[in-house]
Parts: sequence; C-alpha cells; structure tokens
Amino acid sequence: IGDENDVAYALKLGYDGVQLGTRFIATKECHESEAYKQAILNAKEEDIVLTERVTGIPLSVINTPYVQQMGTKAGPLARWMLQNRYTKRFMRFLYGIIALRDFKKISRGEGSSKNYWQAGKSCAHIQKVESASEIMQRFASAGQLCPMMVSMPD
Repeated sequence: IGDENDVAYALKLGYDGVQLGTRFIATKECHESEAYKQAILNAKEEDIVLTERVTGIPLSVINTPYVQQMGTKAGPLARWMLQNRYTKRFMRFLYGIIALRDFKKISRGEGSSKNYWQAGKSCAHIQKVESASEIMQRFASAGQLCPMMVSMPD
C-alpha cells in the first residue's frame, strides 16, 4: 500500500487493515541513504522483481544493474538445499549471514555499487519524501484509519 487511495480501496474490498513498508522508507525519519529513497521515488511497479538470493525466500527489490548481474534465482545447490527439509534452515542461515555482511558494507559506504534496495510495488504511488507524521495525518484526514491512529503524537 503506497497512499491513502490504496488504503481506501483495500478497506472497500473488505480488508480489515493494510501494511505499509516501502512508504516509510521514503520518509524524513528513516535513516536510509538518500540514494535509496530516490530509487523508491523513481521506481515504477514494473521495476520491482522478486529475488531468492537474499534470504532464500522471495523478496521484492528494485531491479538495479547489480540485481540483474547477480540474478534473482538461487543456484542449483542452494535451490536443492532450500527445498530439502533437513538443509533449508542452514541455507537460509547462510544467506542471512552473507546478506548481513553485504548490507553492513553498503551502510558504511563500501560496495556502493551493490544497490540491493528492498521495495514493494507500492513505490509507484510514492511521489515524495515526507515525514511519517504527515503520511499518517493524510491517511487520518481521509477518514481511512481507526480512531486510535488519528491521535498519533508528533
């Protein structure tokens, strides 16, 4: 879900609630890089792909040149290990260690060519970086949130 119109539509369909993830990366409070936030603003729905290469479980990411170079599918050995009930936890653990190492390097400014940016298709509806408070107030003023959420502190 990327904006208040998506929330209204989901509620009209009968959903009890929605989840916003990508929307809150592109906020002033989020400590991610400006490059990541800009990538979200520039991304279209078709720029989002699923990859198994980060955790072994499909994960939505922006289709950057680095993602294209690495590919989105697990290799044959990893795929076998992920499908085997005795080895899948080990393979997911291994993927997690590798991802943690790579993400730490990226956050320190090393390996900045490794643009592995997690984002959902809702980025197509995100137009600007704004505060989380502004986002929640807009949702509340559109009458889309429950009364508990309307009284959020600043």
